[in-house]
Amino acid sequence: MRIELFVDDEPTPRVTLDAPAQFELDTTGLPDGPHVLRIRAGEDGETPGVHAIPFTVRNGPGIAVFGLAEDEVVRGRVPLLVNAYGSRVGDTFDPVRAETPAPVPTWTWVLALGVAAFCLWYLATAYRDYAAELASKAPTAPRVAAAATVPSAVSESDKALGAQIFGNYCAPCHQQAGSGLPGVFPPLAGDPVVNAADANEHIHTILHGLQGKTIGSNSYGAAMPPFAAQLTDEQVAAVANHERTSWGNAAPTTTASAVSAQRDAKP
Repeated sequence: MRIELFVDDEPTPRVTLDAPAQFELDTTGLPDGPHVLRIRAGEDGETPGVHAIPFTVRNGPGIAVFGLAEDEVVRGRVPLLVNAYGSRVGDTFDPVRAETPAPVPTWTWVLALGVAAFCLWYLATAYRDYAAELASKAPTAPRVAAAATVPSAVSESDKALGAQIFGNYCAPCHQQAGSGLPGVFPPLAGDPVVNAADANEHIHTILHGLQGKTIGSNSYGAAMPPFAAQLTDEQVAAVANHERTSWGNAAPTTTASAVSAQRDAKP
């Protein structure tokens, strides 16, 4: 069975293969934006089958625009704030280039003041009740609070490296805020594997990939590719620690030596 691969409206196939076959799609020569991969398969003298897969290329820098929404009706002069940012593994993380400044809405300030006022009232009430309870009871031996799990210290350079690798390799699927896409890519925020005290399963998934995972009652069919061949032990540890300490996650961090041990484990 002969397989031919085309991109967009190319008149001749990029490659012709015999099924089954593997093919690496090189997007470096394609402009950023929507494209379609067309796969035509068949045998000589028979009607071929055609399968089209839309995809989007994002090799260039990201562009953010504040002040003009899609399909918005405007008139006169419109002030805009435009930012472009991009990075490669090894670049120094620069928050000024990665974040686009925007004014904070008034309702956000009102909400923040309301929350702060409620917290102060709650703390004052709780302290008053606690003081009254102490005054009414005889002294008792102090209780020792259970020690909370505190993540190991991570250097600022490793934090920056982890955030950068996550943005380059993970955010397109799991989203920048770790929220994932419902039914397609699982969220990392609150994920039991990411928050586990033992990071081995988390590391194993980054190195060797995963598919068909069911988390809670939700099944995710999209395949996560393996990154063992693309990332070093230090880079895998950095991105794992970024995920384990972001978006409300507070799991113990890991090390490059732990990643090295999992790299040789059976996928």
